[in-house]
Amino acid sequence: MVAIRGEPDCGNAPRKRIVRDLVMALAMKDIDFISSLLASDVSWALVGERNLMGKSVALAWVSGLPSVSEVVFGSLLTHGRGASVDGVLELSDGTKLGFCHVLRFAGASKAAKLIGVNSYVIDIGA
Repeated sequence: MVAIRGEPDCGNAPRKRIVRDLVMALAMKDIDFISSLLASDVSWALVGERNLMGKSVALAWVSGLPSVSEVVFGSLLTHGRGASVDGVLELSDGTKLGFCHVLRFAGASKAAKLIGVNSYVIDIGA
């Protein structure tokens, strides 16, 4: 079970709910949900590390992520085809990672697939 703190107010914004659910799906390695959001030709940049090209490569990366015990949300912003979310992940071993995902969707509708992600992750200690 992954604890959540700083739950973003998704209120009347469907795209914000999608972004919040994506972060939680990453924390829980929910491949099916993440797969439903990604375009087949998604480009996912792990900034400073490598670029993941294509849905299958991105999903393989997700399956190898470390176990997360807590997600602390910071800000969650959406506008048109873009969105961003940041916060802190606490891993099961106590390590804390600061994260920011900058997302690009194929369109502005809530059904639009993710075509690009830039993920910034940094170890901020225990």
